[in-house]
Amino acid sequence: MTMPTWLIQFAAAMALLVALATAWLGWAASATPATSAPAGDSDLPARRWVWALVLLVPLLVVLVYARLGHPVAANPAHHLHQQSPLTMVDKLAQRLRENPDQPEGWLMLGRSYQVLSRYADAAMAYEQAEPLALQDVDTLTDWIESRMQAAQGHFDARSLELLRKAQALETDHPAVLLLGGLAALDRGDQPAATRLLKRLQALTPDGTPDRASLDRALEELAQGRDPRLKPSVP
Repeated sequence: MTMPTWLIQFAAAMALLVALATAWLGWAASATPATSAPAGDSDLPARRWVWALVLLVPLLVVLVYARLGHPVAANPAHHLHQQSPLTMVDKLAQRLRENPDQPEGWLMLGRSYQVLSRYADAAMAYEQAEPLALQDVDTLTDWIESRMQAAQGHFDARSLELLRKAQALETDHPAVLLLGGLAALDRGDQPAATRLLKRLQALTPDGTPDRASLDRALEELAQGRDPRLKPSVP
């Protein structure tokens, strides 16, 4: 399917937004130590795994478009002087409502909403792109992440169904393991959460912030505590 010109232009503008967001999150991760937090909170242990997927996937999509012969996608500044990325997100949503038979557009919209922390909107956009989303584990975990965030860290029946599909695609994908651990915690199954997070720990290099967060989460679990919850103040 040929990509519409307006979708290519939108992808180019989003590249700059993603780059800025990635730089900000990198600074925040290095400046603030990871701590345990409530479900869905930004301080949730090992959340950087999911954030990295959320932010890097759309950037990689844009780079692929440019590689395949869309040079306009390599020059986002050319479009940003005319309208902001937020405006372009709204325009993309409007175009898709008028012409919904654009699964690539719905995927881009879902990723864009996720960057903007509009998780309920992101989940609805991914739903419109279900045939494509179900074929790619990164997109599928983004979709599950959006649903979980929109539900304040909880997994409903649809999210669990999507998680099973992601596990069937790639059992040991880091985001799949993390989401599986969070789903186990959500249903109160700490032994299952421990098993999944230990598998993720084995895939995470020593000395990294992600490994430190996982180590702390597993220590909390070993002591019978939910690592998503902040310790009570005496």
